[in-house]
Amino acid sequence: MKLFSAKQNSSYQGYSLLATVILFFSVMLLLTGLALKIHSLTQKQCYTELSVSTRKAMQDLETHFRSDRVSLRMLASMLSEQESLSSINVSSYLDIYDVNNLISSIGILTPENTCIQLRGKEIDASGVMDYQKEVLLGEHISNLQPALTRSDSMVIRSFMPIRRSGKTIGLLYAEMTPSNIARAWSPSIYNSSCTFCIISRETGEVLVNNWNKEIHYVSDLDSESLQESLLEGKSAFREIKTDHGNMFLSYMPMELENWEIMVSVSEDEVFASANEIASSMKWFLVGITALLTVYLFWMLRINHNSVLHAKKQANTDILTGLQNRNCYENYCEKIRSVSHLVCVYVDANGLHELNNTKGHLAGDQMLRFIADTLKIYFGEETVYRIGGDEFVAFDKNKSESEMQEILNHIKTEIERNQYHISAGYCLGKKETSLSEMIKTAEIRMYEEKKKYYEKIGKPVRNHMKGDETTV
Repeated sequence: MKLFSAKQNSSYQGYSLLATVILFFSVMLLLTGLALKIHSLTQKQCYTELSVSTRKAMQDLETHFRSDRVSLRMLASMLSEQESLSSINVSSYLDIYDVNNLISSIGILTPENTCIQLRGKEIDASGVMDYQKEVLLGEHISNLQPALTRSDSMVIRSFMPIRRSGKTIGLLYAEMTPSNIARAWSPSIYNSSCTFCIISRETGEVLVNNWNKEIHYVSDLDSESLQESLLEGKSAFREIKTDHGNMFLSYMPMELENWEIMVSVSEDEVFASANEIASSMKWFLVGITALLTVYLFWMLRINHNSVLHAKKQANTDILTGLQNRNCYENYCEKIRSVSHLVCVYVDANGLHELNNTKGHLAGDQMLRFIADTLKIYFGEETVYRIGGDEFVAFDKNKSESEMQEILNHIKTEIERNQYHISAGYCLGKKETSLSEMIKTAEIRMYEEKKKYYEKIGKPVRNHMKGDETTV
């Protein structure tokens, strides 16, 4: 029954260890999965933030244009009250207009295709602007047009009709150079680290560009699908590879004119928050892994010690500290040759009488003393308590005389403490089996025990009956 319990305990320990390992890896898989899920969600959030930021940038730019358009509308209303667009008052109105960082100059385009500029200066606009064409468009912002003074320089013009009595008598315009727009307005998103460009969907022309100076038309882009998306006015983003690393292009149609805004942001900026969370999750996983690893090794150590303790308990006699019958039987099963072995069979004489006269504590003390004495002469690893008062010990390569001398010493030590034992031994031979050798030692022990009890004039309590020991 003890052997069965030990096996059960060992099995339980094994299952406990397996459960701990499975739990360890399960927790690690769950945490890794959670980290990947969080990273995926934060990346999606970054994509959403990219679109939201692009819309914010677009709205900020349109606010600038609309603000200037309101100013132009007010100025056009004042100019419409003047008798002539060439009057001194008109020139003074133009002079006091707030030319800001976005607008470089202001003027009036007359039906004669003449431009009235600051201080009343008039310039022929033929070949640069067409009044009849522009007036049909009403209040609008043009694409790139040649500058009046330098035909190789391009500008964007915001036109505002000057109306009197329901008729357009001229077009007030404000000129903006692409470079001025790029310098005066920079998206405040992503810590102002992004670049942008404005594209005309009508012509595919890049109107304002502080992103890539080599791109002048949509057709200059490498990706045909990107070209189509921009010209069709789609809202999307995509990742591209450049010499400076991966970049994200986010684009959407502007409400202002038939334009498309495209913002370029580095991958590091787009995923800054995701990377920060990923870094935190990485160190969190490292910490959890370290803790779980320490816990796992701690559990392995506890389990190992528990197994050793359980094994020791299963194979150790609690009273004497000797190895018990379970261990004895396991040892016997492993023996293949007995030619070098010596088996010693020992029985404590008078244990029953001692228990009856002085109590079981005295009997326990006797057994412990006998056990300690046997360990001294045969070693702890080869002495077994196999019954109440019976012990078996094994030795190697000893002669008859040597064994007799050892037993004499043992008996002398034990008798000094008023205890007595009976002992028999058998030297192994090639033709002898282990069971025969043990039986022979036991028989010799009982022969000596019989002589001891005859000598003291008492009947023998334990005697051999057939091949069994009876009590």
